[in-house]
Amino acid sequence: MGNMMIKSLAVAGALMMAAAATPAAAQSTRPAAQSTLLKDWAIDDVKQAFANIGVTVTDSGTEESGALYVYGKSAEGMKFLAYGTVCEGTPKRCKGLNLSAGFTLDNNAEVDRRVKEIDRMAVSVRNAGDNSLDVSRYIIFDDGITRKNLEMNISVFIGISEDIWNGGGT
Repeated sequence: MGNMMIKSLAVAGALMMAAAATPAAAQSTRPAAQSTLLKDWAIDDVKQAFANIGVTVTDSGTEESGALYVYGKSAEGMKFLAYGTVCEGTPKRCKGLNLSAGFTLDNNAEVDRRVKEIDRMAVSVRNAGDNSLDVSRYIIFDDGITRKNLEMNISVFIGISEDIWNGGGT
């Protein structure tokens, strides 16, 4: 029994020494691309996030104001917009990303009723006038987020917005 314990300790010690001798980058179980933080975004970053979660890009570009935008369409057919805030540099990159979907209802009273009954902390809802119910989610890139986190934020927005689009949200 004593020999078995000594052999186990020897094997454990050898494994620890091998791990210590391996460079830290090689020890990571996460691919480097997933661990890289985005401290801002460009159109291609959002297009890639859309593609990874099954959203179709319908248009993209730069507004006259310098803000970047990407229009998308979910697998369920819901159209929405991703647009940048605090955009600068060449090529243009943005520190914030606003996701927005608008739904036309029968009248402003219906919009007001829906705004009052929708109770989702992950999005903001408002009456945008002209019978339009707007749903939005803002993503701040300060200090960086992973690409997977960006995809998750977009997915959460789409899921909640589609639920509201289909009459839910409470």
